[in-house]
Amino acid sequence: MTASINTNVSVEIASTWGSVSDRWQALERHAFASPFQTAHWIGNWYESFAPTGVEPVIVSVVERSSGRDLMMIPLMRHSQNGIRRIEFADLWITDYNAPLARSDYDFQGFDREIWPAILRALPPADVLTLQKMPVSLGSNVNPMTTLSGIESSDLSGHIVSLGDNWDEYLSTLSKSARRELRRRTTKFANENGGRLRRITNSDEAVKALQVLQEQQTSRLAARGAKHVFNEPVYQEFYRRQLLRGLVTGHAVMFVLAADAEIVATFFALKNNDHTTLIRMSQSQDPIWRPLGLGKMIIHQALETLHAEGCRTFDLSVGAHRYKDEFGVLPVPMAELTTPLSLRGTPFIARRKAIAYISRKPKLMALARSIADRLPRLAS
Repeated sequence: MTASINTNVSVEIASTWGSVSDRWQALERHAFASPFQTAHWIGNWYESFAPTGVEPVIVSVVERSSGRDLMMIPLMRHSQNGIRRIEFADLWITDYNAPLARSDYDFQGFDREIWPAILRALPPADVLTLQKMPVSLGSNVNPMTTLSGIESSDLSGHIVSLGDNWDEYLSTLSKSARRELRRRTTKFANENGGRLRRITNSDEAVKALQVLQEQQTSRLAARGAKHVFNEPVYQEFYRRQLLRGLVTGHAVMFVLAADAEIVATFFALKNNDHTTLIRMSQSQDPIWRPLGLGKMIIHQALETLHAEGCRTFDLSVGAHRYKDEFGVLPVPMAELTTPLSLRGTPFIARRKAIAYISRKPKLMALARSIADRLPRLAS
């Protein structure tokens, strides 16, 4: 499907990853891409989730005079409670949702000249939801965060700028944090034979990923946290990410081992000098708790990655206090929800009302009280 507007661009929609994968990889060479905008992540995402019923909606903005792609946006369409929704290719696992946009192209006027054509080209749907959008793409503004109706997200990323000198980076951390890391690392090595080990082959990777799965889901279950990691499609997705990424260089995995036991894991994605931690775990055995294995494995893996050229380390979304100890800077994000049909308007109004009430404890308590009384009133 193609939509044209009165500028030097046209908008195309692809419904399969295979039809645009080569173009995506070509554009990737001229665009800022976090690991979540690489063909490695996006291609594996569509391969994993398209068979479950979600429909790929891959937008391409093409310069008509040259035929080159200026922007590609990885979206998908699915139905939820009878409402047809178009969203980023995410399903709770893509931490940064963004277009792949040429860094040397001026997207000024995107909201007036290009975005209306994108909306016209989209397949029929009721709601468009765009979440977890970083406001910047490298040194450029993310054009999709300049749209009318954009709102700040409650979520933010957590970036660590490492610079070229590892010792200089360490000097930016608090003395107490550095001292504690040294003490615990020495204790782990001397008393437990502990060491950092890099996973390099598929057999080791499968074993380490299984340990990660068991340790992480055990911890989440103990906290009563909802998650998707036990669903088979997600387990297969991360397996593909790891095994294929070890071959292409897009994935890296480390473990902390005490003799033969894996007591902590670190699974990250790489793109050029940018590394993003996507999953990690540590043993829930009380014997290891005083050592702070989570921070230990991040620190040791990060030192190794820095020696290999990593200059930006991303602890991704989620507000956890331990991240502050690594000198993180916030990555502001934005979101947009807009109706695409008459059915979408009341759906969005309801979602916004729920979101507003959830941020007001007194209103939330009142709403729960009313909800608890409704069945008795009805009887």
